[in-house]
Amino acid sequence: MGVINDERINSHFASRPKLILHFISEQEDRRIPFIISNVIYTQGKCYFSGRYKYDLSLVFWKTRKALLPFDLRFNFLFIDYYKEAIQLNFDEDSIFADNLNYKFEKSTFACSFTPDKKEILEHPVKKCIVLFTYSLVRVVRYVLAIALLPLFCVDGILHLSKVLPMPARFSDENSIKRFSSFVFSDFSDIAGCKVSFLTGKRWLFKRFFGLFKILKIKKNKITFISLRRNEISGNFAFVYDKIKDDKNLDIHFILNEHMIIEMSIKEIIEYTKACATSKLVVLDEYTPMIHYIDLRKETKLIQLWHACGAFKTFGFTRIAKPKGPKQSTKNHRSYDYSIVSSDYCRKFHAEGFGIPTDNVVATGIPRTDIFFDEEYRNRTREAFYNEHPSFRDKKIVIFAPTFRGMSKETAFYPTDLFDIETVCKNIPDDYVIIIKHHPFVPNIHPIPAEYSDRVIDLSEQTEINDLLFVADLIITDYSSLIFEASLMNIPMIFYVFDLEKYINDRDFYFDFKEYIPGKIAYSLDDVIKAINNKDFCEERLSPFAEMFFDKRDGKSTDRVVKLFYDTLGMTKTV
Repeated sequence: MGVINDERINSHFASRPKLILHFISEQEDRRIPFIISNVIYTQGKCYFSGRYKYDLSLVFWKTRKALLPFDLRFNFLFIDYYKEAIQLNFDEDSIFADNLNYKFEKSTFACSFTPDKKEILEHPVKKCIVLFTYSLVRVVRYVLAIALLPLFCVDGILHLSKVLPMPARFSDENSIKRFSSFVFSDFSDIAGCKVSFLTGKRWLFKRFFGLFKILKIKKNKITFISLRRNEISGNFAFVYDKIKDDKNLDIHFILNEHMIIEMSIKEIIEYTKACATSKLVVLDEYTPMIHYIDLRKETKLIQLWHACGAFKTFGFTRIAKPKGPKQSTKNHRSYDYSIVSSDYCRKFHAEGFGIPTDNVVATGIPRTDIFFDEEYRNRTREAFYNEHPSFRDKKIVIFAPTFRGMSKETAFYPTDLFDIETVCKNIPDDYVIIIKHHPFVPNIHPIPAEYSDRVIDLSEQTEINDLLFVADLIITDYSSLIFEASLMNIPMIFYVFDLEKYINDRDFYFDFKEYIPGKIAYSLDDVIKAINNKDFCEERLSPFAEMFFDKRDGKSTDRVVKLFYDTLGMTKTV
């Protein structure tokens, strides 16, 4: 049980508090959320309790083998109040560690941990016994699985021929792949190791990367890798436009939507060779393949994260939440740098990516530079009206919700909850609607024929930024589009019919109700009422933009390009 004393805490709370464990060594730091299970507010005090096991050997990544001593401090977030290294009053046994490997001392503001290197590293007999026992068990299980392989094949044939029902997860249209996946699954359960097409592709991926490491790294080679797009767009396009004429750079792109299971041998070779020989590898999205390998020390990895600001929790912030990551995963932790839109966001991205705060750089987001280009704005608006002349001189509403579901494979949006006919019937005739669903959402939003002149679906367009130049109002929910919209001072309605569920399942980095830059609507009737009354809470827009954008000058790309050249150790020649 912990107790926080602060006069800001009282019975009129609007948010659950967040406690961040801040581990700090002499070389790097790491922020990890503490899992709070119970909270009580009373008389200016916040009593909280929770329990979670943190593996101290996995706290740091870059320096984990050095076994450095470190301090643990506690950061506190509550509504609009954020403070680092707060004072806590702990129950006597509320924090404890494995005293065989780590010695620690508690004080008012921190706990100090000292790894016992001798205990951790110098027990060869104990380690040999454990390793031998583990290896023996693995060999026995593997041999048994091989012996049972004929039975697994018979079982697979019975399920494939529908004598026995095939489990839903084996749904590939190719019957050979369906059969193989089923047999691999049976084999893996007995063998105690995962055997599948995916593990096979991962094995090839690692082997090819190891092979290409015999080649020299090209000190001027930059490889852009994206799983979001098949063309040069988004942040990549803005950065590339600034560096493409520099003849001293060797620039490559790998752009496709293939996860590793879908990659051909040719694609695996192309990908691993690029990663093994590039001085700089640049991403714009979570890219799992990059974490299957250990990039060479000379290679630097930069994440040009596609979203602005810090909104929905992601990555390691979601520890212990549904589909949240394990502490042992390498995902995201390999980034040497990640860019964000403001200094305020740095701590949240460091937490989500599991990387040191110093690795997060507040350059601004390159693709937002177009919002400061008046010529581009006018040209884009005119191009849109030429393509959609019936929308000229109308009030344009963009309906742009994010997806529901836990991943790209399960993404959907309940389109019946935003019924086009109901909306169009109950708002003024001079309002028209652009539908722009998240790229992950496969289902089409039904548009009644009688409203086809007032509603268009542009979900297939890759970028939404250009649409903001014609928007008079945005209806969204939890989309990071709100950051770009706040830059342009566009009124917003937040249609959040499932807010409480979303907070429980996903949560946010700030209090949604307190900070969101627009009107909150819990039902479609609320949305219609807000439109008719022009009730958009526009006074929230400017403070929100100021919080999440340090430099609104249209030069974010220049700052990112400087980061590139500094990392390469080169000077720009154009």
